Amino acid sequence: MDDAAHDNVAYIELRTGPKVLLKDYRSSDEEYSTKKEYINTIINIMGEFERTDYQRYQNEINTNKSSEEYIRLPLIPRLLISVDRSGTLNQAMENVQLAIQMAQTSKYIVGVELGGNPMRNDFEDFISAFDLARKEGLPIAIHCGEVPMGNNELEVDETKRKAYQEAESILHNKPDRLGHALLLSDSLMETLIQQPIPIECCPTSNIMTLELANHTNGSLLDGMKMHPQLGKWIAKNYPISINTDDSGLFCTNLTKELLLVSKAYHLNEIELGNIVLNSIAHIFDSTGDMKSRLRTYIQDQIASISST
Repeated sequence: MDDAAHDNVAYIELRTGPKVLLKDYRSSDEEYSTKKEYINTIINIMGEFERTDYQRYQNEINTNKSSEEYIRLPLIPRLLISVDRSGTLNQAMENVQLAIQMAQTSKYIVGVELGGNPMRNDFEDFISAFDLARKEGLPIAIHCGEVPMGNNELEVDETKRKAYQEAESILHNKPDRLGHALLLSDSLMETLIQQPIPIECCPTSNIMTLELANHTNGSLLDGMKMHPQLGKWIAKNYPISINTDDSGLFCTNLTKELLLVSKAYHLNEIELGNIVLNSIAHIFDSTGDMKSRLRTYIQDQIASISST
């Protein structure tokens, strides 16, 4: 969170699957922590960080009231509970039920997601778990279109046919956001154009997982220009958000991601700012006036750029 805050991120949704971890035998009589304890630890850290960063923001405002010096907004951290598609339905249900339970008393849990190895199991195996989340009011994000697929259910290649059928099932289920959606068929992309579902785009991650840079002498920028969907999404003003995926694994941050996209697709500051502005609508946290405050702040920044 500290890295994201210093990168001027004002709102972040982190995600993790609940884990059972070995405890420090010197401080506990219990050998293992529970999944609830694991999530509570994350929530407590988020709470302390949010309070401290908000106080820092207030102090800087009070100290620099007459100054035009830039003051970084406080970071608002939130959490999605992950379901690993390599696991079982029972494990998925356990994670979703834990998310539902803890979301009742914590503002930090704002949704659930399905991720993990796209070659393992099928979305259909977990529908009942996500139906439960939806019934209880939790937003849903589903990783989708991460492997090559056919253009319809008549595809001869079995692997591509199954990938198409799964993606079609996901779109029919209408999650609140899609993760990646890199390799959706033209027919399914047309379905999305008609009935948009916001897409979480992770540029560097996409380049690396599709090995696009390998075709461009290792150039991330040239690899970005080969992205199978992003140029089309931008041209059509499709609802997307720019993200980092695992920033440590991919050696990136949000500034690098935005810069990469702007250079690859020749976007100026205002065009890039509007992508960020529009992505606020896809935030899972709907409490209070947080969205409107972020929207106003970014609109002011765009107006400031326009006037220079």
